[in-house]
Amino acid sequence: MGRIRGWVMRLSIRRKLVLYSYVIITPILLLISLLLLAHNYRSAVKKEENRCVQNVQNISDSISVVQKNIMEMGTYISINDEIRQILTADDPKEMNRDARLWQNRAPMQIIQDMVAIDGQIKSVALYPENGINPYLNCIDRSSSYLGDISQVREKEIYALAVQKKGKFLWQRVGRCQNDQNDTYQVNQNDKIVMYREIYDMARKNRLGYLVIGSSAEIFDEICQNSLRGRQESVVVMSAYGAELVRCGDIEDELLSDIIAENGSGLTGKEKVRKSACGIYNIYQCQDEDTGTIVYEIVRRVGWKDLSDTIIFAPLALLVGFLFGLYPVLMVVSDIVSKPLHTLRIAMENFMRGDFSQKVEVMTQDEVGEASACFNRMVDDIRELIDKNYVLAIRERESELDTLQAQINPHFLYNTLDSLYWKATESGNDEISEDILSLSQLFRLVLNRGDGIVTVRTEAELLERYLHIQKMRFGKRLTYEISLEQEILEEEIPKLILQPFVENAIVHGFESADGSYILRVTGIKDDKNMIFCIADTGVGMSGEQLEAIWDKADNRQYASQRIGRYAIKNVRERLELIYHENYALQIESRVGCGTTVVITVPCGLKEIRLNEHKITDCG
Repeated sequence: MGRIRGWVMRLSIRRKLVLYSYVIITPILLLISLLLLAHNYRSAVKKEENRCVQNVQNISDSISVVQKNIMEMGTYISINDEIRQILTADDPKEMNRDARLWQNRAPMQIIQDMVAIDGQIKSVALYPENGINPYLNCIDRSSSYLGDISQVREKEIYALAVQKKGKFLWQRVGRCQNDQNDTYQVNQNDKIVMYREIYDMARKNRLGYLVIGSSAEIFDEICQNSLRGRQESVVVMSAYGAELVRCGDIEDELLSDIIAENGSGLTGKEKVRKSACGIYNIYQCQDEDTGTIVYEIVRRVGWKDLSDTIIFAPLALLVGFLFGLYPVLMVVSDIVSKPLHTLRIAMENFMRGDFSQKVEVMTQDEVGEASACFNRMVDDIRELIDKNYVLAIRERESELDTLQAQINPHFLYNTLDSLYWKATESGNDEISEDILSLSQLFRLVLNRGDGIVTVRTEAELLERYLHIQKMRFGKRLTYEISLEQEILEEEIPKLILQPFVENAIVHGFESADGSYILRVTGIKDDKNMIFCIADTGVGMSGEQLEAIWDKADNRQYASQRIGRYAIKNVRERLELIYHENYALQIESRVGCGTTVVITVPCGLKEIRLNEHKITDCG
């Protein structure tokens, strides 16, 4: 263990990253492969089960079609009036004198035509209970029925047909040669035979015994064609337990268990049976009309049986991913180790006295932070090496700049105040009032550090600005500022109304002749304040209106600014302070003026206090 650790420690960072990646990723990929393996197995088993359920249903439907054709013929014979007259005749001896009784008095020619068209029925027999000679017709010429009703009555199948009171019974009859069975004296081909006892309308008196034989070949083909291999078998049973068809290899013991459970009410459900040869799934389907039950016996699918489909794909994915991962890990490790290598070279050069070393920061991860720290360290050491007098000069220059920044506004205010008093002493009241408005305007704009003011202060700023503009335009400009008393002490961001007022004057009034009106109104609506700046200027087209939103930083609109405030700036500050709880709308038409509507919520003071409380708690 110690040797392995020592070997790992001697590896380069690049190789360590590759090794550690494989150590971490391989178990994860193995787990994913196992989960995929289990999923594929369950999917394969489920798919096989669905196939078997559908297959047994298809077999049942196909056999049901054949049986229903036979049953329809049996029903036709049983309810035909001419045939029932023969079956209920009172003088059988007189009737028997006619050798062609059935051809002359019954529609046997129609029945023979139906048999010929169907092609499946090979024999038809009708034994009257009143002693009239039976109707016996074997189409295949290789079979012959029992010739006397007395012989038929001795058979077990006849007693069962009598017991079922007119229901259809089904039985497979095998070949027999000079050795009669329950149905035939001679039978060269296997048949599926339908039996039925015909009763009168009250179901009290027996009128006749009907036997219709169909070739068993079509039943065998239906079942045989549904099998996919030796692992499957199909057994078709009649409603009372007679075996009609058997295809495939099936153990007698397993078949006995299936027959013993016949009629248990589990039709359509899957059953599991174990035998010496393995575990089998039993799928069954019973037709409601014929009562015939189809069983499909399928050996349960195991891991080994599905190895090609469920094991190969996950293992191939695992191996392929591990091999394909190597070049990716090499590239990733190179991305990580290359900045470290560059940083190491820079440190070595710095140790040799080269204080101009700088490392380019290419990432924002830990390596990038280390590179940035190295660059800051180099700058700090270089500053420490600088002479003290350079630092002193820079400090004095900084102090001078600060002092000048404080002197300039005061110098401006003092100059304006001097001009104001000089104009007042000279009796120029109008000029002095204009100078006073300009001075107060500068004080309001420049001498307030806070970006939040009351509506009253903003209104005072508008009043001073419009007073100065009135000095330029004279009687051409008429303005009105109307604000409700309820909102005067509410707080709003500074300079959110003035840029729009200035824009109205510069673009709406300045470039045209005539008289113009500018109205600024403010009302309280529920919890909001609504400010409206409306002018009767030249207005704007749709393209110009879109340009205000899309091109607020373009030179074409540089005149829309006061200092650093412009229309785009106003919108950004509103969004920053109120988020989505504000509205800014601009409507304008050429020659009809422009209207700006700003809607902001009341209570900004409370909002700011809550934010400070949250910040202090944080």
